[in-house]
Amino acid sequence: MPIAPDFPQSPSETFTATREQIVLPGGASYLIRRDDYPNPICIWNYHPEWEIHFIPDASGFAYVGDYIGPFRPGHLMLTGTNLPHNWITPGAPPLPGRDMVLQFDADALIGVRAVCPEFDVLHRLKPLAQRGVEILGPEAQRIGEKILELHAIGHRGSHRGGHGGGLGLFLEILEAIDAAPEKRLLASEHFISIYNQVSDRRHRRIDQAIQILQSDPGAQMHEVAQEVGFEPSAFSRAFRRLTGMNFSDYSRSVRVWRARTLLSETQTSITDICFEAGFNNLSNFNRTFRFETGLTPRAYRKAARIRAKSLV
Repeated sequence: MPIAPDFPQSPSETFTATREQIVLPGGASYLIRRDDYPNPICIWNYHPEWEIHFIPDASGFAYVGDYIGPFRPGHLMLTGTNLPHNWITPGAPPLPGRDMVLQFDADALIGVRAVCPEFDVLHRLKPLAQRGVEILGPEAQRIGEKILELHAIGHRGSHRGGHGGGLGLFLEILEAIDAAPEKRLLASEHFISIYNQVSDRRHRRIDQAIQILQSDPGAQMHEVAQEVGFEPSAFSRAFRRLTGMNFSDYSRSVRVWRARTLLSETQTSITDICFEAGFNNLSNFNRTFRFETGLTPRAYRKAARIRAKSLV
């Protein structure tokens, strides 16, 4: 099986991963999904959130930092904050549902240990997550089955403050990874040291820009660039390189995400949601929302209510 051609071929390319945008469901502790392969997001990428990645049935190559190694059915791996990674099955036909992906903001969860000491497990796992860790042996499959079960539950019971349902199973998965007797660290200490030096300042500035957008979806590019200390042209290039999207497309996706959240979780009028999500007028909001989702805001709200009732 040949090394996949889209893996970075030089040390400099290893440091130019694309930032994946991850939006956790409102109030939830984690995001879980099942991805087909190939997939537009199956690229050499990084993100601040930790990721538990389980591949039940496929084989290929795993790339984590400077690590390259084969994976086989039952593969289970944990990657930490901003550690670049990808899983590739070269030459394979489309593989529906190849990847089980569980993502979460570990720093935020570690921050609530005082009131939810169960999340202390993340503090213990942090040194492993920084380099990426593969869980080996029979325990990998057992943990993988828990991940499949969590996916079947979805995000019901995933909110902090209770230990039943999804959140309880999420904690079981973390504890099982911590207790697994066979593990293998992946990226080298040398890679992590150099990568952190190269990427920390760049990540901080773009992450700050993203935080500004998420709190103020209507912010203009020149305003955000000035806020994070970039010239607009340099900011535009850096933003596209690290997120895989130009600023206007990313801004639009954040505004639509904000609108979707408000439509599904509040009774706020559609007109008010339009402006709260950062749109300048109702016609542009309706047109953009329909382009991105395939539904009008009113139809989306109706569909979200039907789904909510089906989960009760």
